[in-house]
Amino acid sequence: MEIHRQTCQFCGSRNLKNVLVREPGEQDRVFVQCRGCRKMVARYIISHGGYYHHGKGFESYLKGLTRGSGELMSGKNIKKDFETIKIKALDKFDRVVKWLQENGKDD
Repeated sequence: MEIHRQTCQFCGSRNLKNVLVREPGEQDRVFVQCRGCRKMVARYIISHGGYYHHGKGFESYLKGLTRGSGELMSGKNIKKDFETIKIKALDKFDRVVKWLQENGKDD
């Protein structure tokens, strides 16, 4: 087993926040933002059935089952896929941060 505590690759902070983004027809995404330098640390796509909110029980698990396809990425274009994902993730992260700021939800 490997266990890692996520750390900001830019400033070294461990003071991070997760921002869950749900959009119709898209898999749920989690953007990890550094509270120190405010940069994006990571982006995760939650796989089919891979999310449940511990405090909300079975219903939250069922919601996870109905989102996204749960398909794995093809292995033959991994580098190309990664570059595309990275660009899209940064763009989406910027839009998420802007939305949080505009809606007074940025703490």
